[in-house]
Amino acid sequence: MHLALRTGISFCCVDGRLLFLDVIADRYFCLSARAEECFLGLVGTGGRVADRKDALDALISRGMLVEAPTPVPLRPCTLPPLPEESVLDQPLPRGSLRQAVGALGRLTAVQLRLKIAGLARTLTSISVMKARLEPVRGNPDMLLCRTMAGFGRATGVATILDNCLGQSIAIAHDMLARGLGPDVVLGVRLGPFNAHCWVQYENRLVNDRFDMVRTFTPILVI
Repeated sequence: MHLALRTGISFCCVDGRLLFLDVIADRYFCLSARAEECFLGLVGTGGRVADRKDALDALISRGMLVEAPTPVPLRPCTLPPLPEESVLDQPLPRGSLRQAVGALGRLTAVQLRLKIAGLARTLTSISVMKARLEPVRGNPDMLLCRTMAGFGRATGVATILDNCLGQSIAIAHDMLARGLGPDVVLGVRLGPFNAHCWVQYENRLVNDRFDMVRTFTPILVI
């Protein structure tokens, strides 16, 4: 018998603890010490179960684990490329009013989509668009600057930009429209718990700086 994580659940290790994200339920959670021990044992066997224990049965009944016909490796979140620079540390042109309006439109659309479609479907749409993306036309650095110029101009008139999740998804959509393939990264930390979201393009941070993101461990990369 083999067990796998239900679709929509990812995890990472933070300060010696496992932390999980369920994008379908839109929640983060940890396991009890006993359940975490059993889960780590399952990770070590590649999902193969020789002796089902009460803790595993509880995780199955909660819908966290499902039976799989073949082995499915249980791996933590695959880390994105280590950032080497941030777009925000470069001189950015002042965005035009048209660019700012476009950024505000994307932000509003994303907030509406999150409320109606939910986090999982919103993130899945980014994965689908990335898979269909054709090679970028033009200079990536110039295109990134244009994206951030518009969102930078919109910052002065929209408190909605304070929402890192909505902002990151909106920026990702803008990049996709320009032919750029973004990585939307959701990160977590403990002591106390906090979650954050940012966008990377290859080895560049797009809408954040090193001092902020280095304190978070990626738990999901889209």
